[in-house]
Amino acid sequence: MDCNRARSDESSCASVAHKIGDVSATERIELTLLATGLIFVLVGAAQARYRFIAERRPGRRFYWATSVIGIVCFALGTGRIWPNGILSAAIFSGIVAFSAYLTTPYLKIGGRIYASNPENRQPDP
Repeated sequence: MDCNRARSDESSCASVAHKIGDVSATERIELTLLATGLIFVLVGAAQARYRFIAERRPGRRFYWATSVIGIVCFALGTGRIWPNGILSAAIFSGIVAFSAYLTTPYLKIGGRIYASNPENRQPDP
């Protein structure tokens, strides 16, 4: 509804503005967790893309730490752990792991680096 165009509907526009302002504390916390989760996942993706931490080991730790924090925050922010939180955590985990495999040397399991690029499969210097 466009409140500027329909002056006769000012009362309904005021009620919409009132409803937006009446957000519960729980909903605000959930929204904050969702935004925080997305920000942390994006920061991890930025590390994978731009490698502003040039050394592999600290870069790998930073990537996984920010990704895990982001995934947990986003899952908690969905409001319901089952099935929303679990499903969103599984989807984001898959995306983060697949991204690590495709573009970085950050997927290291049991001392072995898994990467699609042979250059990224080289042992840590």
